[in-house]
Amino acid sequence: MALEKAQPTDAHLHILQLLSTDPISDRAEQVLISPSSIGATLRYQANYVGQICQDLAENDLVEKADREGTYYKITWRGRAYLEGEIEIDTEAKDISDGD
Repeated sequence: MALEKAQPTDAHLHILQLLSTDPISDRAEQVLISPSSIGATLRYQANYVGQICQDLAENDLVEKADREGTYYKITWRGRAYLEGEIEIDTEAKDISDGD
């Protein structure tokens, strides 16, 4: 389900919330998780999680991390969306942070 056609589902929000958690290690800036690990944690199939992550990435809410395999991390827009500071505007793709 592409976000430009509908509002985020519970799965979209659960994945964003998981990616927004603070890393366990002080050495990491943010959490990087693969779709299979997200699926195992949230009890979704990895293929479904991969599709949701692509939807979120198309709206700049998450991005692929530059690592071996496919890992995702939340973006500043993803955090702002969870905080209610911005809404998804797929038409404009130009989101103001209120400054």
